[in-house]
Amino acid sequence: MTRLSSALLITAVLGVALGGCSRKGPAPDVSFLPTAAVEAEDKKAAFEAAKAVCLEQAQRKGISSVTRILLLKGRVSESDYIDCMEAKGFAELE
Repeated sequence: MTRLSSALLITAVLGVALGGCSRKGPAPDVSFLPTAAVEAEDKKAAFEAAKAVCLEQAQRKGISSVTRILLLKGRVSESDYIDCMEAKGFAELE
């Protein structure tokens, strides 16, 4: 009986930790304005491409540490997302 209880407890703990690894989620609700650093004729397409890349990077970074998995549950960090978008040439509207 003790082995069964231990196995169930370990399974429950792992399930909670792995449940925090959810990578699905919308981008943070932040508005951006293209700057002169964006060198594309179609600014909207450039924004969508940068948004997709930055969202993926922020999600990857969000699950990269055990602390973030347990505390933030793998969610997209708004600061990581904003930093990436600013690096791509989009300024945050406040």
